Amino acid sequence: MSVPATSVPAVRSSLVGRYAIAYRGLILFTILLYLRPNELLPIGTFPVVKILTISTLAIYFLDRIGQGGSLSVIPRPFRYLLIMDALAVMSIPMGLDPASSFGAFTDLFLKILLIFLLMINVVTSYQRLRFIIEVTVVSAAIVGAMTLADFVQGKNLVGYYRASGALGGIFENPNDLSLSLNMLIPFAVYLGLTRRNPLMRFMYFVCAIVLGATSVVTYSRAGFLSMALGGTFFIVKISRRYPAAMAVGAVGGLGLLASSPGRVFTMFAGSDATAAESASARWGLIKRSFEVAGMNPFRWLFGVGIDNFHIVSNKELVNHNAYLQVFNEIGLPALCFYVLFLASVVAISARIAKRYRRARGYRQVWLLAVAIQTSLIVYLIGSFFASVAYLWYVYYPAAFAVCLQQLLTERLPAQKGAEPRVWYLRRVQH
Repeated sequence: MSVPATSVPAVRSSLVGRYAIAYRGLILFTILLYLRPNELLPIGTFPVVKILTISTLAIYFLDRIGQGGSLSVIPRPFRYLLIMDALAVMSIPMGLDPASSFGAFTDLFLKILLIFLLMINVVTSYQRLRFIIEVTVVSAAIVGAMTLADFVQGKNLVGYYRASGALGGIFENPNDLSLSLNMLIPFAVYLGLTRRNPLMRFMYFVCAIVLGATSVVTYSRAGFLSMALGGTFFIVKISRRYPAAMAVGAVGGLGLLASSPGRVFTMFAGSDATAAESASARWGLIKRSFEVAGMNPFRWLFGVGIDNFHIVSNKELVNHNAYLQVFNEIGLPALCFYVLFLASVVAISARIAKRYRRARGYRQVWLLAVAIQTSLIVYLIGSFFASVAYLWYVYYPAAFAVCLQQLLTERLPAQKGAEPRVWYLRRVQH
């Protein structure tokens, strides 16, 4: 007997309902992370997000201690992240400005570690995982809609024509904004394809369109490249099960060209003075990154300290490359573990997608794994052009991959035979 299309992975029933309060705190943190209450509400600099983070972690740890056992599960990607944090701590006193490095570590990297820890422990069911993905997508789409509204009105523009985030912080830079939204488009499509309610399906497809449109109006070269390559990967992966994906992708590509043909064709051209100047500056930063390390073993081992590269950079610029950012600011060993972390979560999503590709009753699991894999690939491409190693963008999809792996406690038996290629038979089976 075939498994129903709505089947989800089996999980240990004793874990499903645990950490309910901590999970709600995680959801609220995610909403506040995107919607930035200090900018939307008249609360000034009141540290509402920090208070929520500490409170949620305290509730989780008290619950965990009360039930006995270790404080956290420690899958391989989390081990790599722990080692990266340890190396970051070691680099602080070795840095050019230890006070600045300490502030950046506690404000960015430490929070990432703690929220990653929280997510991989409190997301104990497929429903919880899907819900936090829904919250992330909707929150980002709201930011995208606000940004589009500002763009139409000529507000918050960079260089007279590039949209920047309607909210500041991690969305202020157009390149960072574009990368963060591109990474969530596959999840919006996944939700649109798997929700049964037609209204909800429509809403998530609209979210995908809003995220893509907002990324386009940032006029980010890195954003365009990551969207094009990531989108092509995603469409190819799902087209066998969703033949209409090719047509939708073609229409989207034509829409992109029609909306701004001149800009698309000159975006990477050397004849464009802005593009040429930007490319020259990026190449200068790459050379400067290796000059800073030089022959100094301490700089190769510990870097110049988190958020300190601008001190020795060209014109106070950051690396504009996440891998060089880690290398210069924390050191070569940290870069190795950063790459291992990224490779491990990509491998997890790829294995799950391969395992469940022919499992007819587990379409949601397969599609989610493909969405996670695509999101991570988008980051791998976009992070070559942005200093985002200590920002949230990659760590949420990475945590989704770890959570999904932990939920798949039953291995499906191998199924023989190929799926029918006729759309109406596939619809019946899935």
